Amino acid sequence: MGNCIIFFVKYPEPGEVKTRLAEESTPEGAAEFYKVLVEDKLAELSCATGGELIAFYTPEDQKKSMCQWLGTDCRFIAQKGAGLGRRMENAFREVFFMGFERAVLVGSDIPGLTPDILTTALDSLEPGKACIGPAEDGGYYLIGFNRNSFAPRVFQNMEWSDSDVCQRTVNRFADMAIEFTELDRLDDLDTFEDVETMVALGKKGPLKGRVLALARKLTGI
Repeated sequence: MGNCIIFFVKYPEPGEVKTRLAEESTPEGAAEFYKVLVEDKLAELSCATGGELIAFYTPEDQKKSMCQWLGTDCRFIAQKGAGLGRRMENAFREVFFMGFERAVLVGSDIPGLTPDILTTALDSLEPGKACIGPAEDGGYYLIGFNRNSFAPRVFQNMEWSDSDVCQRTVNRFADMAIEFTELDRLDDLDTFEDVETMVALGKKGPLKGRVLALARKLTGI
């Protein structure tokens, strides 16, 4: 087995997803926006990359709802562990146990994430190497490992709400002498202002089609 894309996704229950966006819109509007964004991004990435996409979902008890929402064309595995770091670590452990040689983990709410970026990330994962995609807010939207360079320590004892998560992860790579590729810096969508900024870019920005239309409805722009 070769490449795996670990797609972290949350069931779009109003009030449980995009809570910062919901603060300045509505829980229902924020959930619907996330739902459509995930549907379009999953369709784009799953049919245009050189690896198997596996949806790692949360909450654990929502597998039936996830399949009803996103269909059965991809594999669904529940996220396991307390806290984001443990869930990411366990996802990598699971896919490497399954036999994959290279794996990247990505968020489901990154409009600018493209198949080309995933291809670049996977191609960079030669033995002993890793990769990371910085986000504008100081976190990261993608991290990847070759199975023989997997370093669980990068996920442990990390304050995920801090604005220097990416830099501290890069520092840990350096401490462990792990070579890594840094990918394009991208925006994620956490706040009402984030969505407004992307709507203002119009069709020149990363939001397209029905996602852009729903973003305009949500923001009133």
